[in-house]
Amino acid sequence: MNARFLLWISAPLALSAGVIWLSAQEPKVDLKGVAGEGVKIAELASQLQNRERAIAQKEAELRQLEHRLNTLQSTLDKDRGELAARERAVQEALLKVENLKVRPAIDPQIIRTYEAMDPAAGAQSLKELAGQNMEVAVALLAGMTPKKAGKLMDQLAPLDAKLAGRLSERVGLSKPKEL
Repeated sequence: MNARFLLWISAPLALSAGVIWLSAQEPKVDLKGVAGEGVKIAELASQLQNRERAIAQKEAELRQLEHRLNTLQSTLDKDRGELAARERAVQEALLKVENLKVRPAIDPQIIRTYEAMDPAAGAQSLKELAGQNMEVAVALLAGMTPKKAGKLMDQLAPLDAKLAGRLSERVGLSKPKEL
């Protein structure tokens, strides 16, 4: 064998043996460094656990707040629906009241007939008419000339003072129907 060949084979073997020998040696440990690292790791682990607990608590609080918010939203939606229903009812009532203020159109011939009647008979007839249809009685009285309506009301007051008052009020608050 040649010296060169031996060198090529022995060099890697020696190197491998050196690496194995070094790895088998016990490392020298600095107890201060390891103990310090251990304390730091334990402290970090404790801080991490504390943060995880805080996050879990915050998540629980958020879930509670979300549940409360959903409850409040459903209550708000319910109240909004009730308010809309009330608003519709008020609008309908206002429309009804507005319609009560408008007198229906009366045939002028009937108005002239009541004006030509004896005031006592006209008052009795108006009382009966008001008992059947107050709006027509109001429109009839409102369509008469003030002088003839006054004579009729003079005769109606002793018969039924409350009716005379309601008729006067309704005539005063009503307006003719617009065509």
